[in-house]
Amino acid sequence: MTEEQVNQIVAEVLKRLLPQLGADGSRGSVIVVFTGATVGTSETIIQLRSLILGGYDLKLVFSEMADHLYGSWVRDQLDGFPHWIQLPPVTWLKALREARAVVVPLMSVNTLSKLSLLIADSQTGNLILHGLFMGRPVIIARNGFDNKEPGRAELGFNKGNSRLTRVIEERSKTIESYGCVVVDISRLSVQTDAALTSDNAQEDIGLRDVVENVGIQRNVVRHDGTLITAGDVLQAHLRGADLECVSKVLITPLARDLAAKYRVFIGRNERK
Repeated sequence: MTEEQVNQIVAEVLKRLLPQLGADGSRGSVIVVFTGATVGTSETIIQLRSLILGGYDLKLVFSEMADHLYGSWVRDQLDGFPHWIQLPPVTWLKALREARAVVVPLMSVNTLSKLSLLIADSQTGNLILHGLFMGRPVIIARNGFDNKEPGRAELGFNKGNSRLTRVIEERSKTIESYGCVVVDISRLSVQTDAALTSDNAQEDIGLRDVVENVGIQRNVVRHDGTLITAGDVLQAHLRGADLECVSKVLITPLARDLAAKYRVFIGRNERK
């Protein structure tokens, strides 16, 4: 069996399995904009998969440079995952009207500078800027432009004078003043989900208060391992339980995302 055949089988298995884990696209579409930045590409795939598993339908848009650098690689990494497409070049306005949010996992210094000056001379720039004009949540990862980030330092982009660093910080603050939410790439899916579920926050709090007032208690599953995975969270969810672990246990990013989605509380204590 060739590697290509193995990949086809894996993709088919994922297509059949993932909708059962919540990847059904029922929570609406999110436009994902890729500019020419390269810092954080591996984490970007984790975040996009997490959004798909969270029930979102992704519409991918690449700048010409981004498509040249890693477009094929991103598409290969998402192969087998449902509910994502690459938008055709001329359909951005219709897609934006239907989208719930715009996320930018890989944002370049060039795009940051243009956005801070309200310049939209490309499809990617138009999506970000007009997403703000339409009142859509716009969540941007800072890792591709912030010279204080380790990834930029590894590339040697942290050796310029202090004025350069200050200008980047000023432009980041400018786009935040426009309404953008600027986060670390590892928080992209969590922040997006938080922005899109905030309208239901009061309803959720009210329901929780009712449950507590009538004395309904959830079961607690003791986790004795050193790592909590997505599988552990899913098992707890199916049992209607929360998880309890010691303080030093590691929790995978996908496990955190699923815990937030299914409202599985992960409590830490020092008891062995």
